[in-house]
Amino acid sequence: MKISVSRIADGFPGERLTVFPPAVIRYARSLPVCRDLCVTHTGRFDHVQGHYIHRPQGRPEHVLMVCLAGEGRVKLGNVTYHLHRGHCMVLPPRREHRYTADMDNPWSLFWFHFMGRRAADYVAAVGVEPAHPRFWVQDIGVLAEAFEECYRHVLGGYRDAELIGLSTAFARLLGLCRTLQRSPSLRRRQTEDRLLRTLRFMRENLHRPMSREEMAGHAQLSLPHFGAMFRKQLNCPPLEFHIRLRMQEACELLETTDHTVAEIAYALGYSDPLYFSRLFRHKIGRPPSAYRAANLHR
Repeated sequence: MKISVSRIADGFPGERLTVFPPAVIRYARSLPVCRDLCVTHTGRFDHVQGHYIHRPQGRPEHVLMVCLAGEGRVKLGNVTYHLHRGHCMVLPPRREHRYTADMDNPWSLFWFHFMGRRAADYVAAVGVEPAHPRFWVQDIGVLAEAFEECYRHVLGGYRDAELIGLSTAFARLLGLCRTLQRSPSLRRRQTEDRLLRTLRFMRENLHRPMSREEMAGHAQLSLPHFGAMFRKQLNCPPLEFHIRLRMQEACELLETTDHTVAEIAYALGYSDPLYFSRLFRHKIGRPPSAYRAANLHR
């Protein structure tokens, strides 16, 4: 027989919950860093049956939810999203939402409410859009550690250093949300892994030009599929990306060695130093000799 469990908004055993007083939030938003990104609520609980929230008017802040284990559902507007381990979701301000833990396998969550002059920019940087508020990360343990780093600042009280530390730690957590973001589809993750291997291959071969066919062959993908996936993941065509890597290496050599421009060109696989200099100027914004002079004493 299934036991009925009452719905509970908060107050769970072992729950960690911090809601900053309005006066503290107002003061924090006068501080550098905090005025751009300010946490107003944060907390965590583990495996609690009956967790349920309904906010008909939403919240004034953005809400980041991270599912560490278990399952649950979030309804945002007319769309219901299922969350399980690794799923994260950003609820936009002032939008009706409701969420509830699964009855048989209740979720473990941590969350942040946040606002600030650049809060929407941080959300966009994570890659979240109104039509796609949910994303998935593979290394959820890294985010759990980042939450603990944030929470240590909460325990320190409301001093300037702790408030600024919380904002910077939370900004780092949002950055991890972007860098750790992966597709929940195994097939797509395998494609992403092939692209990562190809990126390593490109970095290991800065001393010569490469063709798209060679890159696609290393990724074991068809040329059209490789090109489309590469552009989607890096916002850049593969040949252009390899040229950028070679120009970055050229900058490093100009700054750290006494090699001539011609020697650097040959080392990077350019047989015509004049062509290399023109390409360098086009990509970097100044000729190699001018770049070296400007960065000689950095």
